[in-house]
Amino acid sequence: MANRDAGSWAAIVAEAETAGVPHTEVAAKHGVTVAALKYHIYKRRKAAGSKPAPRVLPVRLSDERRGLLAEFGNVKLSFSESCDPAYVAAVLSALGKSAC
Repeated sequence: MANRDAGSWAAIVAEAETAGVPHTEVAAKHGVTVAALKYHIYKRRKAAGSKPAPRVLPVRLSDERRGLLAEFGNVKLSFSESCDPAYVAAVLSALGKSAC
């Protein structure tokens, strides 16, 4: 594994933070360990003083049921039209966190 400068790590980290790209694939592509990649991601986020962007679950409105249908992988959740939006947000947020 070759030593890399800050510029090359910045490019690798930017690629790793692209939605839908597993860190393991990016690390293998660039010949670095996942641990080193995660270290540089952490280092960049700490320097920027930012939190990671929230994950967004695909949600679509269902005309048939007059409600909300959230699909996450093989899991499908259906919420009635009268369901409290705060509850829906809490459930989807918890699902998004568990997927990381």
